[in-house]
Amino acid sequence: MARWIVAAVLLGALSRAARADPLEVVLRDTPDAALAIARLHGQLADLYLEMAVDRAPIEAGLDAQLATAARLAAAHHARAVVWFVVRGGGVAVAIATPIDHRLFVREIPPAEPSSVAEAAAVAVRGALRAIGDGGTIGIEVPAAAVPTTTGLELAVGWQATLDGGADAGAQALAVRTSAVRGGWAASLAVSLGPALRREADVAPGLAVELSRSTIALGAERRLAGFALGAAAGVVLYHRTTAATTPDLAATPAVTTARLVVGPEARWAWRPGGGAIGLEAAAALDVVPGAPEPVVMRGGEIVSLGALRTLQPRFSLKLVVGLR
Repeated sequence: MARWIVAAVLLGALSRAARADPLEVVLRDTPDAALAIARLHGQLADLYLEMAVDRAPIEAGLDAQLATAARLAAAHHARAVVWFVVRGGGVAVAIATPIDHRLFVREIPPAEPSSVAEAAAVAVRGALRAIGDGGTIGIEVPAAAVPTTTGLELAVGWQATLDGGADAGAQALAVRTSAVRGGWAASLAVSLGPALRREADVAPGLAVELSRSTIALGAERRLAGFALGAAAGVVLYHRTTAATTPDLAATPAVTTARLVVGPEARWAWRPGGGAIGLEAAAALDVVPGAPEPVVMRGGEIVSLGALRTLQPRFSLKLVVGLR
């Protein structure tokens, strides 16, 4: 009897060791398959797996679906990718295992919606259980290449730069147009800043107005909503005197151009993987020889303080894909 107890304990330990890592699965969640997906969650409740969800629309062709499955599996380190293709009153269940180039497809014929959804969920459960037990499913298919997508993107929003100039920081309307190919993008960014007041400490009642505008070219690498890149261009500062005391004379309004370079990091949120989203960015603009606003006091030039060479910049934009 003791031998059987020891054997059972050892078998249980071996079973737990074999299940140390859960089966990683990506589920492509689409509105037209909502009932089948709801049933699937119930069917998978007792299986040892971890599930990531992707809500992008299902592609029209099988080759594109397999390419997306390969991309999702790589991005989530998943063994299997599951999706449903609704056809009339029925549904096609598809499960890809890109790591071994296999595809499982089960056609559920048209019937009462609840029955179709349950049958689809049961088919997925059986296939994932087989994979989790170390088996293979479906048929072998050629390795899918992730398609290289190209297109245009427009981003419009507001930015603030802490340059040591205007009291409220250098505010500006910011627009960026990007040409996107795969995980890389090249962009043209333009910002137009209004004149903002800067109080001067050299004399009471003295104030100047500064505006900051830029035009820059950039390149970046994108991955899963994040982008890291660098840009170079020209920053234009325009200074005018807003108010002076009687003993001060304003110097003429002047526009000064300087080189600006620096890195930028961005994160974009696109609900459901759609073409429209929001983007938040942080950057560091480096402006060598940043300009120094001055006024004339008698025959003497009075400095209002040079602008910073290192200028942190933050922005929030609406992004629209134009593919």
